[in-house]
Amino acid sequence: MRWVVLGFLFLLSVLNYTDKTVLGLAAEPIMSELNLSYDQFGLVGSSFFAAYAVGSIILSTLTYRFNTKYLLMIIAAGWTVSLASAYFVETVTNLILLRVTLGFFEGGTLGLCIAHLSRWFTSSQRGVASAIMTSGTTVGTYLAAPLLVMGITNLGWQHTFAILGAASSIWAFFFFFMRDEPKQPLVEDVKSLASNKEVPFKYILKVLINPYVLSILVVGFVSMWITTWVITWAPTYLTKIVGLEPHIMSLVFAGMGIAGTVFAICAGKFTDMLFKKNKSLIKSYDRVLVIVLLVGAVSYAMTTIVSSPVLACIFLGGGLVMNTSLLPLNVAIKTLIIPKKLVGSVTGISLSISSMAGVIGPWITGYLITFTGDDVRSGFNSGVLVIVSLYVVTAIVLLATRKLKITATEKEDARRTTEEKQMSLNVSVE
Repeated sequence: MRWVVLGFLFLLSVLNYTDKTVLGLAAEPIMSELNLSYDQFGLVGSSFFAAYAVGSIILSTLTYRFNTKYLLMIIAAGWTVSLASAYFVETVTNLILLRVTLGFFEGGTLGLCIAHLSRWFTSSQRGVASAIMTSGTTVGTYLAAPLLVMGITNLGWQHTFAILGAASSIWAFFFFFMRDEPKQPLVEDVKSLASNKEVPFKYILKVLINPYVLSILVVGFVSMWITTWVITWAPTYLTKIVGLEPHIMSLVFAGMGIAGTVFAICAGKFTDMLFKKNKSLIKSYDRVLVIVLLVGAVSYAMTTIVSSPVLACIFLGGGLVMNTSLLPLNVAIKTLIIPKKLVGSVTGISLSISSMAGVIGPWITGYLITFTGDDVRSGFNSGVLVIVSLYVVTAIVLLATRKLKITATEKEDARRTTEEKQMSLNVSVE
């Protein structure tokens, strides 16, 4: 049953990123029909991420009190309502309201999915499970684009939006018949993991400022930075700098997405095997994450040196493949180092911070390109070197904080049990 549940979470991730990218793909017909300027359309895009940041905190925090299954169904219903309202869009204000509503409900997706995933998979299974779940983001970003363009061209953007909304409601209907949690409680092999701790919500700030938790939040920020760079600038980089024809670029781009998905799942399986073997977070998930960051840094750096289009595609592809692995590794580690009841809330808060990378990242690259004037290659290379710096700094931060993670020892568990019994006794006496 858990693999069926994982399949549903994968499909939700696909819909999540498909809904994100459809606005950009429909930019020309929307701007033409509504007579929008570029700055007005940019405001529409920014409104989505602003609502996304708010929704990620509010909706993910609800996981501490409410059933994640029904929360997931609620956000899917929210997508349906917002996307179906495309038929009523006549002004830029209407379009902003649509995207704000969609952004709010999509903001809680990752936090809710992570919280639900941790209820179905043990710590030694979450690497591959997280990779499969988050690979939906790659499918939604890279592979769904041709279908969306076909729909926008043949049916119109309103019908395409509405079809995506209908898909969300269909998902919610079938997900209703899934179990809330496994029949048998999960049995963890490693008792010292923080995910096994029962921590009251009032201690969430203490969890957030833990050095290792903060370093994982940095990974999420960097992953979002690269993802938005890929969506915004990678196609232009491949055509204007590498020199590929648009149709070749689209095939190369899709190929990079497929390779990234396969690699991320294999990396997840590998980290699960390591963790099951040595029962050490540092020697499994953490070590692989650091290696991915360093290999990614080298790959991106090489794209600024080579002049051959083939080598440029290979190194850029290598960097993009490494970035595809960042999100699932980040997700898997979060489910291990954060107390289970707080993982959704912490993810929501971290995602709201990471979403700021989606706002400033593409702008910084654009500024660097403009600053260099006619030397467009130099501007692009400067943007890539920013990515390299982020990768290296993040790897250093991880290495410096890896031994400062939250743990749950048997002594703490025994003390907590004693306190609970004492509280129960006091209640009985009263």
